[in-house]
Amino acid sequence: MVVAGVAIGLLPEAHDAPLHKFRNHCRSEGMDFRETEAAIASRMAFVRLRRMASDKCIAQAGNMSRDEINQIAAQLAIGLAASRGTDVGQKFITWIDDCPDEEILYDDARAARHRHHVGALREQGHYPPKNVKLHDDYKHAFKIVKR
Repeated sequence: MVVAGVAIGLLPEAHDAPLHKFRNHCRSEGMDFRETEAAIASRMAFVRLRRMASDKCIAQAGNMSRDEINQIAAQLAIGLAASRGTDVGQKFITWIDDCPDEEILYDDARAARHRHHVGALREQGHYPPKNVKLHDDYKHAFKIVKR
C-alpha cells in the first residue's frame, strides 16, 4: 500500500531515497563498495563546496575570486583524501578545476557577484547606466489597447 502511494506520488519519497538510487545505479554499473562510497562522498563534498562558497560570496557582497573558491575546495579535498584516499581528493580537485564558477555558485551568490561586477564596471565607465525611458518605451509598446 505504501509503495503504491509513493509510486503514484501521493506519499513523498524518503529524504535519502536519491542516495539509495545513486548507490544502486553505481552498483549496477559494476562499481564496488569502495568506489561507490567514494563517488557519493565526492558529490556530497561538491554540494558542501557550493553552499560554503555561495555563503561566503554573499557575505562579501559578491566580491569573491576563483582563488577563494579553490581554497575551500582544497580544504574539502584534504578531508576526502583523509577519509577515502588521495586519489579521490585529487579527482575532486580536478573536477572543481574543470567547473566554471557559475556551476559552483548558487543563484543567490551569482546574483550578488553580478551586482558587484556591474558596480565595478559602472565606476570605470564601461557599463552603461540603466535607461529608464527605454523601459517605459517597452511598457507602452506592449500595452494592450481595449476597443
